[in-house]
Amino acid sequence: MRPSILSGTHALTIGLFALLRPGDVMLSITGAPYDTLREVIGMDGANGDGSLADFGVDYADVDFAADGSFDFDGIEGALKQYGDRVKVVFLQRSKGYLARPTLTVAQIGEAVRFVRERTGENTYIVVDNCYGEFTETTEPTAVGVDMIIGSLIKNPGGGMADTGGYICGTKRAVELAGNRLCCPGVGLDAG
Repeated sequence: MRPSILSGTHALTIGLFALLRPGDVMLSITGAPYDTLREVIGMDGANGDGSLADFGVDYADVDFAADGSFDFDGIEGALKQYGDRVKVVFLQRSKGYLARPTLTVAQIGEAVRFVRERTGENTYIVVDNCYGEFTETTEPTAVGVDMIIGSLIKNPGGGMADTGGYICGTKRAVELAGNRLCCPGVGLDAG
């Protein structure tokens, strides 16, 4: 948690760049992300602006099934298509600008189990947790998510924080995010 992280999108950028390398695939299993993350991924914006695509990271997504549940057949197909290149499976917990319910921790847990059965520990599972904080007694890290990311400007800041973001999760995932935020070898231990 750092006030030097400007927003939820900034925290997401740090987290995604920390985990993904050239040639990797980021697979969103909740459809396309909302607009602020599209330029970070390289779906929008100009080439050369520093997006994940500029660094050789590919992006794919699987939308929800017609009934609003996870499209497990589509997810399985994408995992098979991209194989070991899938390094981040991404979930957007809140509905953003879509007309769908916010994901519960139990629903996220179901997706985590499905992905882990097919990828083992070779894939990081990342949840954009913006607007999802404190809505249940547990957070997605309790069901095996490697990294949750959010903004202090929204729920955690109670509308009083002008800036800030957080990245929580497994020791290795948070260590990599600290290396991205600060520098390798120093990470978040620098204070």
